[in-house]
Amino acid sequence: MASLNPFGEFRGSCALALRRAVREVLGEELGEVRLQDTPSLEMGELGYPCFELAKKVGVKPRELAEQLAQAAGKYALKLIKGVEAAGGGYVNFRVNYEEFSELTLESIIQMGGRYGEVPAEPSLTMIVEHTSVNPVHPIHVGGARNSVLGDCLARILMKRGHKVRRHFYVDDVGYQVAQAAYGFKQAGMPEPQGKPDQFIGFIYAATNCAISIRKLKEEIEELNKRGEFDRAREKIAELDDWVRVAAELREKSRELFDTIVDRINEDPDPDASISAIMKGYERGDLPIVQLVRRVCNYSIDGFKQTLSRVGIEFDSWDWESELTVWNGATEEVIEKLKETGFVEEKEGTLVLDVERAAQVFELKKLFNVKEDYEIPPLTLRRSDGTTLYTTRDIAYSLWKFSLAEKVINVISIEQRLPQLQLRIALYLLGKKNYAINLIHYGYELVHLPDYRMSGRRGRYVTFDQVLNEAVRRAYREVEKRSPHLSEEEKQRIAEAVGIGAVRYALVSVAASKPLTFTWDRVLDFERNSGPFLQYAYARAANILAKAEELAQSPDYTLLESTHEKQLILQLSKFPETVAEAADSLRPELIAEYANDLATIFNSFYDKHPVLAATPRELRDARLKLVEAVKVVMGNALQLMGITPLERM
Repeated sequence: MASLNPFGEFRGSCALALRRAVREVLGEELGEVRLQDTPSLEMGELGYPCFELAKKVGVKPRELAEQLAQAAGKYALKLIKGVEAAGGGYVNFRVNYEEFSELTLESIIQMGGRYGEVPAEPSLTMIVEHTSVNPVHPIHVGGARNSVLGDCLARILMKRGHKVRRHFYVDDVGYQVAQAAYGFKQAGMPEPQGKPDQFIGFIYAATNCAISIRKLKEEIEELNKRGEFDRAREKIAELDDWVRVAAELREKSRELFDTIVDRINEDPDPDASISAIMKGYERGDLPIVQLVRRVCNYSIDGFKQTLSRVGIEFDSWDWESELTVWNGATEEVIEKLKETGFVEEKEGTLVLDVERAAQVFELKKLFNVKEDYEIPPLTLRRSDGTTLYTTRDIAYSLWKFSLAEKVINVISIEQRLPQLQLRIALYLLGKKNYAINLIHYGYELVHLPDYRMSGRRGRYVTFDQVLNEAVRRAYREVEKRSPHLSEEEKQRIAEAVGIGAVRYALVSVAASKPLTFTWDRVLDFERNSGPFLQYAYARAANILAKAEELAQSPDYTLLESTHEKQLILQLSKFPETVAEAADSLRPELIAEYANDLATIFNSFYDKHPVLAATPRELRDARLKLVEAVKVVMGNALQLMGITPLERM
């Protein structure tokens, strides 16, 4: 009979034997049993530290371990081969590989793609909102980390049995989009040349550049008139940087850049024009809505092209304007917050006193915030009547919770403060449960050595550029390793390897850690990379393809070597790894697991023949072992959104 969780069954058997032993030796019930992995297989597979229990009952840890090991041995179930005392006070359990190997390998082969599914209790409806980049420039490599992390989280949570929806929040309200729409209008509203999001990104950067240069020239002139020459020199340095940016942009598209600059210089007040677009869009003025939507849709079309290439899809594209502004939801939120007594009006601006609210309701402890940290106030509405992103996000969050029990926002760690303000606002609205179940999944930035990015200046490395370079480099490797393949096959493999390499690089480092993106690491075929995992899968597939017939009579008791046992043990732990990755929101655990599996499999392959193994029963058992590796590695790759390859 197939097991959902072979190692979990062994763990459960050990816990049961230990509870019975404690009852016999100490005459009391043992609460939660925390079993640990042992440092090496020579010591067994799981250990129980007796130190805390020994202190409680007044016995030396080693002495208690010996008593419990002797008693537990009598209660050992079929998956336990032996129980012994070890070290200064551990009870170690050894797995019975004669039973465990068959249970693990047959379960994996029978379950196939379902192996690793251990349903959570309870299973929840969830929204994972990720990517959500402003529709004013292409997704850059930093946003790519957001996309890949969010997609992997959704995949892992679904594997855990949760019902997950993936949402993209289209931030179409606010200054940046209004500025891009203004620039697009000044350019004559042309059809995109090339990829549409890159085209809009150029217009946005050119517009920003033209306005910045104009403002700086005006400021410098005014400062010189007032005799403030030191400040004027500081502004001249800023102007010099923008002039260099202008030269870079003009090189990319001279005619379009010059048109935008000329038209902006003809406008008496560009800021007023942008503000008019922003206000008009919030009011729903049809001509402005059509202009802004056209710009946003161009960008979104480009996003979809990029994301589709890396296997990322969304269940919902949520327009900020529709869900928070035009339906009056944000104004309703503001009115309700005013009733709480924590909103003040300062010179026409509405401000929420978040710090006072946190103190009154003791929310810092609830949200794991240091008591000495003073939370800045949240501006709800400006004096000109326009609202801010975080204010609108409150309304959006209420809408998301109408569809889900838990919401995970994948947003840069730099957004820690707005996300905290958002949760406190939800609490004040009487939605304590929402505030608790709104998870800010923060991630650190991606660093490219010797490169500083700026969307405003048009200086960034796009996700598309990274993918193209990865595929180009992967193609060189494929051609070197497999020159006999057809050109079409080389291109197909290079695409899968390049994209897999990028996805693995972005998910394999914990989100809380900065990520330095270097090609030597990303495309390392020898260790800890997407290609390394794909190569292990292809190696397993190749062995199975060469087998003249399927395994007919495996004898799993013949899998006696250390490498075989390590491999079986690693395979058995996949369901627990998926569960931990999902419950702790740590997709990097899947990458770590798959890398360890590939490393152990390669060691096994180097030391032990499979097809040439004798007797026949050993050959068949090893074929089953290889088949199980292929299944589990394939499942792990799928969770990371990496394509398993039958050949490389």
